[in-house]
Amino acid sequence: MKTQNILLIFLYSLVSQNTFPQKTGGGELNPGIYTNQKSIDRFNDLRYGLSIHWGPNVVAGKEISWSRGKETPQAEYDTFYRQFNPTQFNADEWVKLMEDFGMKYVIITAKHHDGFSMWHSAYSEYDVAATPFKRDILKELSEACQKKGIVFGTYYSTLDWYHPDYQPYGKGGPGELFPTGKDTPNQNRYWIYAKNQIRELITTYHSQLIQFDGDWDPTWTHQIGSDMYLYIRKLNDAVLVNSRTDKGRNPPPPYSKKEPWRADIFAGDFEERERFTSNLSQETPNLLSKSTNPWQAWVTVDKSQWSWKPNPTLLSPKEIIVDLVQTVGSGGNYLINIGPRADGTFEPVIVANMKEVGKWVKAHGDAIFGTRGGDFFEEGKFTSTQKGNTTHLFVFDDAIEQITLKSDNRKLLSIKNEVGEALDFDQSSGNTVVKIPKRKLNFPRVYTLSF
Repeated sequence: MKTQNILLIFLYSLVSQNTFPQKTGGGELNPGIYTNQKSIDRFNDLRYGLSIHWGPNVVAGKEISWSRGKETPQAEYDTFYRQFNPTQFNADEWVKLMEDFGMKYVIITAKHHDGFSMWHSAYSEYDVAATPFKRDILKELSEACQKKGIVFGTYYSTLDWYHPDYQPYGKGGPGELFPTGKDTPNQNRYWIYAKNQIRELITTYHSQLIQFDGDWDPTWTHQIGSDMYLYIRKLNDAVLVNSRTDKGRNPPPPYSKKEPWRADIFAGDFEERERFTSNLSQETPNLLSKSTNPWQAWVTVDKSQWSWKPNPTLLSPKEIIVDLVQTVGSGGNYLINIGPRADGTFEPVIVANMKEVGKWVKAHGDAIFGTRGGDFFEEGKFTSTQKGNTTHLFVFDDAIEQITLKSDNRKLLSIKNEVGEALDFDQSSGNTVVKIPKRKLNFPRVYTLSF
């Protein structure tokens, strides 16, 4: 009986710490609907992707959506589409840059909070077909990605400050290109509109990832998000949806906002973590251990804005690489955002920095792609990934000369640096002490451990 009680206490402690892996999928309102395992395995292999925030707002160099009705009067903002003419946009060149950057997938803004659709939507007059450019940007990019094996995904805002059927009206209120009637606003009609657009993105544009945003708006409810998730799974079972399809980031009572995403309650296939790249979050301080769910870090190369602006404040190549390895070492994917300019090209300094990152990523691809989070990490100092019996150790604190790894009963056979040279180590009492040659490098040091 005493042994049985000890076992029960142990099991309860695991449950209370939320350490059991949870099945992601439809949540409590879609019982028995779980994430497509092949799709999530492929997602976890991708590890590094490009986010693109782009829209007519770029002609003013102000933030997408959020500047509407704030820095820019609504009436002015809503006419930017008449000036949007990115004549230098070339989808094949964009995909070539993604390859140079070392990336495996892309998620582009299909519709942001300002309601503008970056494709030829049969359900909206406020789309790229109404611009001087006229060409179907999403179609060209989707086809270019397909040719080169880049996974294509789309960002879609569930709220819409332009559409007259969506409430509450925000950032200046609705625009002029949608018809209104005596029953406007009609929220149910807006949900039909949103579903029709999502269907276009999945069936016509072959979006394999849907990145929702706007879940914090009170109009978007647990019931509506769960229904949208099920709708997508019925359209294409292989498509993956982020956790913002539901209210898991800002859960309604009686759930606590301080706990990690409850995948058993709230729908979604992978967790979205905005602006932080490890399991440490200033916004959610208790996220200090490895997530039990697939997750994606979502950051922007410009520290102050998501869409393009003149004279951005940029992450350095080293900062990007450290962010990347911290994310992958914690079991997540790293999605970094770049905003194209009004002509459809990217800032040369950003391209140069990202190509530098790409060279490093390609040199250490075996330690990044197809891996899972490793057992060894210390915040701000080092992290690791693993694949089979091989562990890759990333050291990004130049002051470290020795690392103690809790290896339990696993026998370390060898540890080698980037050029294959063996390092000294001592293994005893369940710990492995590795001596790290002290040298200052531009990028993290990478060591391969074979067990």
